[in-house]
Amino acid sequence: MRRLVPFLPILAAAVAFAQDAPVVNKGTTEIGGFIGASYGSQSFQVMGGGNVSYAVTKAIMPYAEFSYFPGLPISKSLTGSIGDAGTTATANYRLPLSDFHVGVHYRIPLKESPFVPYGVFGVGLLHSSQSTYDFDYTQFGNKVTQMNTLASDNNFAVNFGAGVRYYTRQKVGFRAEAKFYHVGGIINGIFSKYEFGVFYQFH
Repeated sequence: MRRLVPFLPILAAAVAFAQDAPVVNKGTTEIGGFIGASYGSQSFQVMGGGNVSYAVTKAIMPYAEFSYFPGLPISKSLTGSIGDAGTTATANYRLPLSDFHVGVHYRIPLKESPFVPYGVFGVGLLHSSQSTYDFDYTQFGNKVTQMNTLASDNNFAVNFGAGVRYYTRQKVGFRAEAKFYHVGGIINGIFSKYEFGVFYQFH
């Protein structure tokens, strides 16, 4: 019984919220901000951003979103393309990245629950800013350090995922979401983004 005591206030709050569950209506506008991390290029990287969405119906919410990654870690193999034959070289650098995309949230309201799960699909552009980095390789038996500059670039990306909203009040709540991006260019393949934030909705 003693082990349950610390959880009683949490349980009471959950019951109270469930009794005053939010009504998921159409015609509401939602604005929010979030922080999170990405994974898939090399390692986790902190990011942040914001979005705005509008409920066309109770289930369908078109949205627009912006995210900024201060420096996404990238590792690029240069083996066979530079230096003496058989030279192994790897360039490690950080790539500032901005994500602009639009899409749709498909909400799935649960009866008498403050939790509202949803699916998400979006399309947009990943803008990589100009970046410079140094790398080492061997040429004619000597170690050489060279600086390389990557020009800014834009790449089309598709993303999909799922999330959940938690309404603490009729207008205010929290949102957690996981997305997977498929993109070409410098960041080739699939990487993921995980975010948590707060939102406010109004008519």
